[in-house]
Amino acid sequence: MKTLGVLLILGFSFAAAAQDKSVPTPGGGASAEVQVPPDAIFDQGTIEVDGSGGFSRVEDFVIFKTPDGGYTILSNIAADDGSYNASASWTYDKDWHALKASARSMAKGIERKIEMRRDGDTVTMKRRTITKDDIKADDFTAQCGDDCLMDMTPAVLPMSIMARRFDGAKSGPQVFKWVGVSLINDQVLTDGQATISRQKTMKVQGIGEVTHWRFVEDLKGPGGQPFQMNAHLWTDPQGHLRKFGMGRTPQPSTIGVRQTDAAVTAQMPAE
Repeated sequence: MKTLGVLLILGFSFAAAAQDKSVPTPGGGASAEVQVPPDAIFDQGTIEVDGSGGFSRVEDFVIFKTPDGGYTILSNIAADDGSYNASASWTYDKDWHALKASARSMAKGIERKIEMRRDGDTVTMKRRTITKDDIKADDFTAQCGDDCLMDMTPAVLPMSIMARRFDGAKSGPQVFKWVGVSLINDQVLTDGQATISRQKTMKVQGIGEVTHWRFVEDLKGPGGQPFQMNAHLWTDPQGHLRKFGMGRTPQPSTIGVRQTDAAVTAQMPAE
């Protein structure tokens, strides 16, 4: 059997193979499996992230189409310094509206299990924090409608869904709401907002036309004080993420590049 890609972390694995393959889903245990035929694979690859303050990491991912016409992202993340690793999944409908997400992570000896689900305009988020001495249960709810997207930082792939959801028939920036639970600490996002705009297109060797996007996240700190984060995305003609950056133009402090695009990253500047 020819295996196109196999990713393994925290006891979970997923694969794209030359025949149907059972795929355990994060947080679901050994019996929670889906079948992924090779023609269902929508995208797969590795994002290598170079960042300061422990943010350097590798994210292996696969996106596959589901029988109902929707999409599922499976992602495995490992910090370069070994401080954390995680396995996560996100489920979307055919129009890339976020439906649910789940994850399991280990960060500095603390295990976290996360489940998120949207029911109408309400998102329920459940986190179980497991240490050697205790199991803590935290439940959160957020009001987040049809434009809602789900984050589990430090995952990269969910950010690119804004570019897929962007309505090219409308002029000007577009706004998306975000909710999320961190994979590596106790942070919870219940009322985030990101404003994204299309900057320019550029020709990149071996890829073709790439679109550069900029977005600004409006967030609140632990004390409720507002602050903003600036970020960039670069997507190919299929909407697949090729590169991202966190930080201000022209040199974001954190850069993530698809492993196969390392030689052409300079052709995708943050102008």
